[in-house]
Amino acid sequence: MHYRTVYDIAARGYEEWLMAYIAAGLAIATLVVFLFFHSWKHRKILLTVFCVFTAVAVLLPYWDYTRLKKKLESDDCLKTEGIVTGYWEKKWRDKDASQKWQNYHYEGFTVDTVKFGYYITGGGSAAGFQNNDAVRVPIRDGMRMRVHYYDEPIITDGTVENRILKIEVVEGSSN
Repeated sequence: MHYRTVYDIAARGYEEWLMAYIAAGLAIATLVVFLFFHSWKHRKILLTVFCVFTAVAVLLPYWDYTRLKKKLESDDCLKTEGIVTGYWEKKWRDKDASQKWQNYHYEGFTVDTVKFGYYITGGGSAAGFQNNDAVRVPIRDGMRMRVHYYDEPIITDGTVENRILKIEVVEGSSN
């Protein structure tokens, strides 16, 4: 069987550049304020906002991406291979923590005995497979697939999330 790679976190690269550019703009604004507005009493608040924004919007996603990329390249990267079964998809609308309406889209499937699930929109980390490109991977029951993944423990409830790092499909099985 000849496999064709349809997703590879290492080949894909870090994708959150927009947030990095916003953080760079905020850094420049913070620097200008600190250099030219010595008497402005809210300078430290701006610095705090910059640091928190950069940590949450840039550093954490970049750390997550590099960590997952290293997992894929390591010898202990998990793999499963077989026929996709139990494919399902769910779309819904609900209020988020700020009581604003948010659209959610979740997808899941099983390969061999390993279950995978991920948010396409509305939640989850940007690192790893999310199937939210303009042209989505057409996953369906019966297709043959090999998945490289990392079984990440969820500290809040003790479950495990299988984060997809690479997907390969048998030529012709994704049409």
